[in-house]
Amino acid sequence: PPRPPKPPAPDSMFIFKASNPIRRICHYVVTLRYFEMTILLVIVASSIALAAEDPVCTNSERNKVLRYFDYVFTGVFTFEMIIKMIDQGLILHDGSYFRDMWNILDFIVVVGALIAFALTNNKGRDIKTIKSLRVLRVLRPLKTIKRLPKLKAVFDCVVTSLKNVFNILIVYQLFMFIFAVIAVQLFKGRFFYCTDSSKNTEKECQGFYIDYSRNKNEVKKREWRRHEFHYDNVCWALLTLFTVSTGEGWPEVLQHSTDVTEENVGPSRGNRMEMSVFYVVYFVVFPFFFVNIFVALIIITFQEQGDKMIQECSLEKNERACIDFAISTVQYRLWHFVASPSFEYTVLVMIALNTVVLMMKYHSAPTAYDTVLKHLNTAFTVLFSMECILKIMAFGFVNYFRDTWNIFDFITVLGSITEIRNNQIINIFFVHFALYPIVLVIKD
Repeated sequence: PPRPPKPPAPDSMFIFKASNPIRRICHYVVTLRYFEMTILLVIVASSIALAAEDPVCTNSERNKVLRYFDYVFTGVFTFEMIIKMIDQGLILHDGSYFRDMWNILDFIVVVGALIAFALTNNKGRDIKTIKSLRVLRVLRPLKTIKRLPKLKAVFDCVVTSLKNVFNILIVYQLFMFIFAVIAVQLFKGRFFYCTDSSKNTEKECQGFYIDYSRNKNEVKKREWRRHEFHYDNVCWALLTLFTVSTGEGWPEVLQHSTDVTEENVGPSRGNRMEMSVFYVVYFVVFPFFFVNIFVALIIITFQEQGDKMIQECSLEKNERACIDFAISTVQYRLWHFVASPSFEYTVLVMIALNTVVLMMKYHSAPTAYDTVLKHLNTAFTVLFSMECILKIMAFGFVNYFRDTWNIFDFITVLGSITEIRNNQIINIFFVHFALYPIVLVIKD
């Protein structure tokens, strides 16, 4: 059998040289084709077992069985960590184990699990001060990010965009602070109320009253309270505005704001409806404007990362020759024509004109008028059929039908052709033909 591959120099941990058989075996296992896939399956199984634990009855039979599985999973991760340390070394040279942040995450998870197991008493109960170490097991699903390229690309994009997100977050907090200060000036001391709605001040809110709600005549004590969310200081104003920006429960805050009267005076229904303008402006600035900025930032970062990956992709001479040959073909020229802005604008104009023709139909129209519209629809059907044929020739039959919109275009064109050939089924395909311009506008 072939000998295990020789790991790269330098020496690992000053003990395992490149020619050391143990290190060569570890290197062979780490670089094995199915090693990462096996570890990924173990991570998935460990995550499922973690989600299946009973958080209430910690000593249940199910948790006892899952604890044995946890021993197995921790053993596999420990074995992975050890052989990678032997193969890559610890920290002194490039490519060593602790110079990779993902390896540091693996190390923290494994060591935390080992310490938690070591300090568990014989009865299987965790010591309270060490039990929190087992919480590190929730980090295990993050191990999948390194092993799946697409997930790693998304994570790298998030990390890359953190700098810009942080700058936008500062501006976000500044605007939030400004709105919080304005809210304090508008609503401070005005979110108080008496449990007896007939009383408006704290001085009047004394004694007892009869509650007639829910068909119960119940005697209750009057209490002077303040709503859970208020604007009596900047800190609470920030918290209230953040709650409003989430879109959950904010109508109640809006109602309290429009019912305000004076400081330390109870509410009056709809007393200050103009206060709703404050929330309209706030929603325009925060939930709409800033959220779209964050989304646009992530999209731009994804595009930049994709362009960077394309620029870093090196092509061999043969590959470049194949590409140069491909772009010189007739199909490429046809594709260039179909994908050109002039072609798209021409199709868009035809869609608009076809829509106008469809709008010109009316009940009891003259025969000559209907004949003209019929010929116009036939002409548009021919033009759209030519568009469909050109796209099939440019993209190829298989690539054309991979796009759902192209499939819909093909079906509507086919239905329009059938309508021309057989007027008896005009009602069947009329709806498809009427929807055709709208769908093409959306697609373009």
